[in-house]
Amino acid sequence: MAAVLLLGEHPALADPGEPAEVEARRLVHVLGYVAMDYGGCVANGAVTSVIEYDEQLALLGEAILVATRIQPSALEREAGDLAQGIVSVRELVEAKVAADRVAIAARGARDRVASAFRLAEAPLSRPDAERGAALYQENCAICHGPTGHADTRRAASLVPHPANFHDASIAEQLAPVGVESAVRFGVSGTAMVPFTFLSARDRWDLAFHVVGLHHPEPGESSRPLDLPDYSMVELAVRSDADLRAELSARGIPAERHAALLAELRRRVAYGGEAASHPLSIARAAFDRGRAALREGRLADAREALSTAQLDGIDAAEASVRTVKEALADDLGDGAFALRAALAAGATTDTLDAGMATLLRDATYAEVALARSGVAPGRLVAQVSSRLALRELAAAALFLAALAAAAPSRSRRVVHVASGAALLLALAAWVAAALAHLAGFWRTLTAGATISLALAALAGAAALGRRRGARQVSSHDPLHGGLSRGGRAAVFAAALLACFGAAFSALDAALGVSLPVAPPAVAGVLIALALLAAGAALVTRASRAAARRWASPPAWLACLLCVPLAGRAVAALQLCGLLPLHRLPLPRFTALGIYPAVETCLVQAALLGLALAGVARGRRAEGAC
Repeated sequence: MAAVLLLGEHPALADPGEPAEVEARRLVHVLGYVAMDYGGCVANGAVTSVIEYDEQLALLGEAILVATRIQPSALEREAGDLAQGIVSVRELVEAKVAADRVAIAARGARDRVASAFRLAEAPLSRPDAERGAALYQENCAICHGPTGHADTRRAASLVPHPANFHDASIAEQLAPVGVESAVRFGVSGTAMVPFTFLSARDRWDLAFHVVGLHHPEPGESSRPLDLPDYSMVELAVRSDADLRAELSARGIPAERHAALLAELRRRVAYGGEAASHPLSIARAAFDRGRAALREGRLADAREALSTAQLDGIDAAEASVRTVKEALADDLGDGAFALRAALAAGATTDTLDAGMATLLRDATYAEVALARSGVAPGRLVAQVSSRLALRELAAAALFLAALAAAAPSRSRRVVHVASGAALLLALAAWVAAALAHLAGFWRTLTAGATISLALAALAGAAALGRRRGARQVSSHDPLHGGLSRGGRAAVFAAALLACFGAAFSALDAALGVSLPVAPPAVAGVLIALALLAAGAALVTRASRAAARRWASPPAWLACLLCVPLAGRAVAALQLCGLLPLHRLPLPRFTALGIYPAVETCLVQAALLGLALAGVARGRRAEGAC
């Protein structure tokens, strides 16, 4: 049944008028077929099968027309000209170049189409081995044989002959994603027709079963110690040839490959032993949320959405940004908008459509990560440092202004608190990662500590103003010094603010998995060095102006609390501790700007305090 991807069989293109996404899926199917099959009709610059070669040229010609037709529907602004990529593949085929060059170009064009439409080329849930075997016997065994050897009477009467899934030249190139696509779209010029009556879950169950036919049952032995961790999505998009190459790259000897592949294809893909990527957690949560919506269980849908963002989208942000920046932003913005819509009582259809979009984007992101492999070290360091800067910028400016505003006797405690908080945040993050704390507790840690820091700062400001007023009235030459309680409040504010932001930064930049990649650590260290240098410059420049809490540096400190407050409120909302009412404004997380009523109210209150401080300071100076 699943013979579409096999040598000598040709997939059909889309019919005009079909939805753009369906046509894009067929394009991906055709380009994948060309990448695999071209080597079977051209060798050493000469055509070895005229029929196959002409068929590939015809398919690519039709694919160019389809890509031109669906181009305006592309979701990605940077997708570029999809048709041009396919034209380049056709030119290589016409030039009869080596098969590896055509395969690279075809897969590149396929990935651009998948990216432009964010095609979800992965199973939503773990495949069912028993269901896949039953579907194979019911629909495929008559042509491909009960065990996949294509040795039936029906197979003997078909031209081209159905695939023998035990033929290494065929089995090594099969990946579940290709088989699923083949079952869905069928093959022109063969007995294989689209099996439109099968659901997406049925197709994936069948695809994993077909790819596993080439391997023996691994038995009851325990998991091999040298078996690498693979997620279910990674196994869905990789062929046996891909897995063998990766096993070799890990230094595993060739004589171990057969046993490990059997373990991966026949056991790991179906059980809980497969590695779980954060995006897999998000996708499963979105699926649960959609089911809850259909049954009217809004509380369960809200919990599923929070789980998807806390344990999935946020945890995977650093990884997704190494593949596509816009995709990471869309996942974050979409989850925020959907939480607000759920809180506002949007219709079930609206909420279901929003979750479906997030599910599609999360699936595409996980597939893209699985296909991209490990990102270059320079890119990981760049992304990690940028995330750390984003999370720490507000706190760093806040601390610099606080140090400038505090009198000389209090600055030392600010600097000590900042350094202590950075070390504490690192230790807390390592403990949280090793203990596998859920995203709820990690997010709550950052939000609560920043909120406490703001409260401590308010207390410090109140104590400082009261003491400053007494000193002004008595013409005290110390002019603005803080009391012991005031210095303690300054210390608490510095410690808590820096701890909350540093913990959040480490969680965003490094919190995907342990052990941490050295480039990610380097990125965070770069960010911390830049922030330390910036804080020192700001402190030095404004030190002379710092005399009391009513001075300009103190107002600046209050203003810089605004993005910090926005981050704290957003974290508490994400944990479900505060309500969320969205405003029709853009979201700028780097500045702590979240378009929510609650966030804006807290930030407006801080701005009001800053203005009140200005007025109070001027009145005090006038009284002198």
